[in-house]
Amino acid sequence: MDWSKAKTILIIAFLILNIFMIIMLAFNSANVSITSDYIRYSKDYLTAKNIEIRADIPRVPRYTGKVLYSTREYDIDALCRLVFGKKVPLSENEGAMEIVVGEEMIIFSEDELNIKDRISEGEQWFSDIKTFEDRLIKYLKNIGFKKSELLLIKSSETEQEKELIFDVKYKNLKVYDQQITAQVNKESILTLSVPAKMIKKENGTGQVISAYQILVMGGLPSNIVVENIDIGYRRISKGDLYGVPMWCITTDDGAIWFFNGFTGEQLD
Repeated sequence: MDWSKAKTILIIAFLILNIFMIIMLAFNSANVSITSDYIRYSKDYLTAKNIEIRADIPRVPRYTGKVLYSTREYDIDALCRLVFGKKVPLSENEGAMEIVVGEEMIIFSEDELNIKDRISEGEQWFSDIKTFEDRLIKYLKNIGFKKSELLLIKSSETEQEKELIFDVKYKNLKVYDQQITAQVNKESILTLSVPAKMIKKENGTGQVISAYQILVMGGLPSNIVVENIDIGYRRISKGDLYGVPMWCITTDDGAIWFFNGFTGEQLD
């Protein structure tokens, strides 16, 4: 390795970073939006670290709030009619509530509602992935999820099973710790997992760090390619009452990085 060249690159990167930090402090104290100079210094620093950005940079409100999570209220009788075709009494088992009728079941836990349902028109559900998606969205509507709050992020299929994964949205932003997973197999069995929590409302406001600040100050390693940058909400720790704006950065090797939108702290 050419150490003198490597040292020169590091010195240049640190100089650019220092300039960036001075500009960042000035902009924050003046409470103004990102300028072209701010972006240029960011790009110079990322280039010096051989970090390639192939993603669009989202435009987000400079100020937004925390969000309050609450328990999603499911209509148990309606769920029973949907899955079993009749009302069935609940039983408790190690902190979870469950209803089991033959091979079908509904299980409530603190974080999830799990359903196993033999679908009467299972052959049609399994016929192709688009039909599965359309019918699943109608099924989820009966549980209480609107189509507008669902974002399909993954679909896959084999000869034996089809799978769909949705992110749940709040005001058009993803909620990263709220996902819906569904599988249907050739035997017409639907297996479904949906969140037991929901975002109830926003609470207060805070200043959201820009994506460029995250890219420069977030501690990303050198020699990577950023494929996607997005912002949504997530709780910092499981069980927290509040969630915060959360930057999500995905690299071309499939690695996913989460950063607190208020502090810039990297999270697991």
